[in-house]
Amino acid sequence: MRAMIWVVGLCGVLAIGIAACAGGPTLSEREAEVANLRRQVETLRSQITAKDEEAKRLTAQLAASKKLEVQVSALEERIKGMQDIVMAKNDEISRLEKQLEAKKKVAAKAPARKPKPKATAKSVTKSKEMP
Repeated sequence: MRAMIWVVGLCGVLAIGIAACAGGPTLSEREAEVANLRRQVETLRSQITAKDEEAKRLTAQLAASKKLEVQVSALEERIKGMQDIVMAKNDEISRLEKQLEAKKKVAAKAPARKPKPKATAKSVTKSKEMP
């Protein structure tokens, strides 16, 4: 009887073990899960590669924009210098225009002069003949 109880107990343990194995995922299910996980890993790797390429492209654009900023700053400085020159020239033009207006007024107030006759060959000979 003891042997029989022992055999029945052993059968029970085996039955529980078989039930536990049968209730878990099968080998094909695990292979499918592994294949799915591998696809996800490959997808993530391709996304990482794309992000790295985008980061490199953006870094290059940033470097180019910094160069352009330096050029813009230099041009702004040149423009400021040119504006100073233009302002100085405008002031000089304004001063000269005022001088011109003042000289025109003085010339307008002065009596009109008769123009001196130009010396011709006949007048030169007459002046020599007259004592």
